[in-house]
Amino acid sequence: MKHAPASGILLGCMIAASTAAQQPDVHELTPWLDVPAAWSRTVENDVVAVSPDDLPLGAQLLLLVEPATKSHESLAVAYAQALRDLGPWRAVGEPVEQRFDNGWVFRMGVGVATLEGKNYTAQTAVAHSGDLRVRFWALADLDDTFNRYKNAVGTAIASAQDISHPPAIATAPSGSPVKAAALKTHKPDTAFGKGISGVYVGIERGLSASAGVGSGPQQVFNQSTGRYETSNTGTAPAVQTQISDYAEVDVFYPDGTYRRRLPVRGLASDPNWERRQQKDLWGTWQRNGNKIIVRRGAYTTSYTVENDNTLISDRGRPWARIAPSSGKRLDGMYARADYRDAVAPRLVLRADGSYEDRGDFLRMIGSATNLVAPDGDAMLARWSDAEARRALAGDSGTYTYENFTLTLRDRDGRVWQLNAYVPPGEALPRPRRLVINGRALVRD
Repeated sequence: MKHAPASGILLGCMIAASTAAQQPDVHELTPWLDVPAAWSRTVENDVVAVSPDDLPLGAQLLLLVEPATKSHESLAVAYAQALRDLGPWRAVGEPVEQRFDNGWVFRMGVGVATLEGKNYTAQTAVAHSGDLRVRFWALADLDDTFNRYKNAVGTAIASAQDISHPPAIATAPSGSPVKAAALKTHKPDTAFGKGISGVYVGIERGLSASAGVGSGPQQVFNQSTGRYETSNTGTAPAVQTQISDYAEVDVFYPDGTYRRRLPVRGLASDPNWERRQQKDLWGTWQRNGNKIIVRRGAYTTSYTVENDNTLISDRGRPWARIAPSSGKRLDGMYARADYRDAVAPRLVLRADGSYEDRGDFLRMIGSATNLVAPDGDAMLARWSDAEARRALAGDSGTYTYENFTLTLRDRDGRVWQLNAYVPPGEALPRPRRLVINGRALVRD
């Protein structure tokens, strides 16, 4: 099947992604594609165009996905053709390749794409397995916009390896929101939190590349003042790389199981379900004297035991154990640290155990897998945009905070489970910072 070049459909999709009617076959082309259910999807020339539902006013980001086709080209040739099909391209660094044990190999690169005279921060990726080929193009108006959604884009690209085993699809809801089944909470092993086992947070350091099409104001945490402040990096189109720090979480289970980042629904959810999600994040740990060796796939790292509450990574960085805070209440109004203008969505958690979602906060910060649907594994990929909005948008109800799981029980019967933690040094019930589903929040 011959598909139109990405450059030939980009401009139309940029306009149509938020306004076009849902096409009936859009999900049939890429049923395996893992993107938030509320993101809009359209089709043009058999290419799926996906756009976030929570883009800031005036921002643009579009993910183009060419469904699987038969191809016997080498990965390097296919990648070069994907760049030609996109249009003028200025690379930022060399493309990278990643291989998975199931036979899939990915070639990806970041750069500047120039289409119709306008520059876009762009990522091009090609996935190959046997004679199957899948191509992706992600384009954003600014570096800041691209960075806001780069994790979701990366998840979407990696989901190509699930083509042979697409997730279960839920039946679209009727007129009323989906009702959750009776919720069974899980209590971790009584040994969890003893010895080395527990949840730890530390600071990782990575190198990021900006494509150089400009960036706007952003929220930056000032360590000296303890506040998030607006930093305007300007709009100069200079290509640059920078070293950035970010918080990361490690979970050490008493039985020697390891997980990078908290499980999707936290530790209070079904552990068997959790272990089926994001399998590449699971591994093992083993203690040898004052050393802990972690193995996750082909990746191996080590920690030095400083005391029962602190580990030192092989990069010399401390990892502090987080208290579970089970049975405690929170009290405050929270917004994403990177999205805090006056109309940005907010989550209100009260000391009396009630919550309120203001501005579709849950739809912005959660995902289909955080909503505990009747079958427990339902993916919402076939829901229309309107159905997803109705099913995923929160309202108000009650909450509990147990074992790194924030459980929200909406008054209409839906139940959300989101992994959550209060960073070290923050005091309940009014912590200044709160991390939910991997997103850093600050209290207004």
